[in-house]
Amino acid sequence: TWRVSDGPGNDPGNHHRRGIFSVGGKIYNSRRFAVDWFLRRDGKSVSGDVHDTRSYYAYGQPVLAVADARVAVMRDGRPDNIPGPVQTFKTAIPNSMDSVAGNYIILDLGGGRYAWYLHLRPGSIRVRGGEFVRRGQPMGEIGCSGDSNLPHLHFEVTTSTQLHAGEGIPYLFDRFAIWKDDRWQSHSRELPLDRMLVDFGDVSTGAR
Repeated sequence: TWRVSDGPGNDPGNHHRRGIFSVGGKIYNSRRFAVDWFLRRDGKSVSGDVHDTRSYYAYGQPVLAVADARVAVMRDGRPDNIPGPVQTFKTAIPNSMDSVAGNYIILDLGGGRYAWYLHLRPGSIRVRGGEFVRRGQPMGEIGCSGDSNLPHLHFEVTTSTQLHAGEGIPYLFDRFAIWKDDRWQSHSRELPLDRMLVDFGDVSTGAR
């Protein structure tokens, strides 16, 4: 199952919902509907050495194109961090507005909407700028680059290809299930909310 972390919700500690930035003299919240996705098994996201990226279930998992789209921008070559608790965490390279996203892919969805995939594994990105991708196509892998202390996928949809310079906009998943009241409950055309445990089933067939 995938855990929605700092997803849509009004928790006072939600750094996405309240992640306001000033860019070019204007105020934006590009992360308003962003989600940090963590893969969990038996209630845990890691098995083994917490300082080894390979111990995390999310690490190396494929990231898929959410729609038929053009790759607007991609960046690779930024190193993974050594993961660990946020209290003792240090990035592999100094944090800056240029490095905070790590390795990433931005898809142009049309209509002024852009899908962002952040913190990808170095050397895993299979697409290039200007390339057209099909919905469901593997494009890279989850890593621990940029401002990321644990392997996960940061995903958001915004109105800009410039980091923090667009407004975050809502989006829907065709189908998924959430774990609630000791059972899986199906949902369609909704956006999962903060702290939900989500099962997407078999994305290749739509089966669960």
